[in-house]
Amino acid sequence: MNYSLEQLQQASRLFFDLLRRKVISLDDPAAAECLQDNGAYDALQYMAKEGGCRIMNSGHRLHLLVNPLGSGFASNFTQLRNKYSRIERKTHLHIINIIILVFLAEMDQDEHHFKPGQDSMSYIQISDQVSSLFQAWMEMDSEGGFSRQWRLDIQAMHKVWTSLYMQTKSQEEADSLSRGAGSRIGLIHEGMKLLEEEHLVFISENEKRIFPREELYERMRYLYHDVDRYKELKALIGRTLTEKEGEAHAAH
Repeated sequence: MNYSLEQLQQASRLFFDLLRRKVISLDDPAAAECLQDNGAYDALQYMAKEGGCRIMNSGHRLHLLVNPLGSGFASNFTQLRNKYSRIERKTHLHIINIIILVFLAEMDQDEHHFKPGQDSMSYIQISDQVSSLFQAWMEMDSEGGFSRQWRLDIQAMHKVWTSLYMQTKSQEEADSLSRGAGSRIGLIHEGMKLLEEEHLVFISENEKRIFPREELYERMRYLYHDVDRYKELKALIGRTLTEKEGEAHAAH
């Protein structure tokens, strides 16, 4: 399809704005202008495709999604993968993936009743849930069958997680948040900062809590819910934590 110079200019302005901001409201003048012209919007999608990206329109916002392979524009997630690409650090990346999934699973309880500004998790809550998961999964992975079934290196993740410095609740409340793989809170902060940099969450450093933005719910509704791996692991996490809670109540 041939595009006019004006259509290419509109598409270019919006594309590079999306590269910078990741998510743009449909009410934004640049987005509204581009969406009113089918040719300009088609040019935008073509530019994104050529750059190894794609545009997701939630009906309220445009999201720029970077394909994991073949993109000229590394997202925060692909940059993190490169950062932890050395063999001895791969397990940290795997744990960060679980940390993010734990948070998403907690926020993704009922897609019809998302509550931005009300839902939240503390760093300690995430740490406790990750610990419960690894403990339960280790009990089911005595011969490695569970790891193979779910394509998760449970043994390695559990070993690294239990070796990380664990702050007490009072320490966690007093300490400032910092990224790093030296402590459980630091590793959690790595994962949450990734979501924050994608404009999907807000981190309250004073409260040490993570609040989902509306943009996160849009990603879950229009993207993650179509990903089988996400749905499978979300269900596994929910089932495991429910069983652990049941065991704890029974013990009392």
